[in-house]
Amino acid sequence: MAAQSYDQVRSLPIDEVIGEVIDLQLDQSGISLFEIREEHVFSRNGIARGHHIFSQANSLAIAVMNEEMALTAGAEIRFLRPVRLHEKCIAKANVDKSSAKKGMVRVNVHTYVGDELVFEGKFTIFRTGGKEA
Repeated sequence: MAAQSYDQVRSLPIDEVIGEVIDLQLDQSGISLFEIREEHVFSRNGIARGHHIFSQANSLAIAVMNEEMALTAGAEIRFLRPVRLHEKCIAKANVDKSSAKKGMVRVNVHTYVGDELVFEGKFTIFRTGGKEA
């Protein structure tokens, strides 16, 4: 097993991040992996419920913050195609430092299955410490 080297999540307990954090650079970027299982899909068609895809992206956007607590203030999201049972979602978050205002910052998250973009979100995160990224 390869050793993982990344910053420790500060803004929420690691077990509250949806998916497995595989890379994290606080106030910069993060990557998480989430496999769609039976409990995540509609039984009639095997398509993942959207709130699971959103939750992976949202929790990663929070996790990337170098704060004791950070909260989602708003989000603009797009689902680009349905995600199906057993597909692996790779979410990649990047802090948009040019968007930083006192107490707020934008985190862009793109979720892929393989090389295909399936979800994108622009999350406005309230930083409880009030600092800029």
